[in-house]
Amino acid sequence: MISKVLVPYDGSEMSDEALDKAIEFSKALNSEMIILHILDERLIPSNAARFIGENAAFEDAKMSALNILKVGAEAMLKYKIEKVKANGINVRFITGVGVPAEGIINVAENEHVDLIVIGSRELKREREHSAGKLKLLGSVARRVSEIADCPVLIIK
Repeated sequence: MISKVLVPYDGSEMSDEALDKAIEFSKALNSEMIILHILDERLIPSNAARFIGENAAFEDAKMSALNILKVGAEAMLKYKIEKVKANGINVRFITGVGVPAEGIINVAENEHVDLIVIGSRELKREREHSAGKLKLLGSVARRVSEIADCPVLIIK
C-alpha cells in the first residue's frame, strides 16, 4: 500500500511534471504527499572562506545565504502546495540543506515514505549504444534510484 509519497522539487520543468504525476497517484490512492526541497550546500564553495577570513564568519555568511534561499524556496512552493491541497491531498513541505540525493534519501527513510516521484534532467550528451542512442539520467535521480529503499518513479 502506498500511503506516503515523496516529491523532491527543485523548480524545474521536470519537477513540475513529477509533481503532477504524484498528484495523480496520491489522489487515486488517498496518499499523503511530502514535497521536499533540498538546498544544495555546495552552491557556496568551501574555498570562499579565504575571501571572508575567519572560518566562523564564513559559516555565519553561509548560513545567512542558505536561509535566504530557504525563504525563496518556500515562496516558490506556496502555489504548488495550494495546487496539491485543491486536489484533496494532505500535503506537507520540508526543506533541508545538504547534498540533494543524500537529503532525499534521508527524508524518505525518516518519513517512512512508500514511493518517491522524482523528475530527471536528462544529461545533454548521448552515448551510442547497440540499440541506438542511450540517454543518461540526471545524477540526482540516478543516485536516488540506486540507493532508495522504496520504489522510485522517475519522470523524464
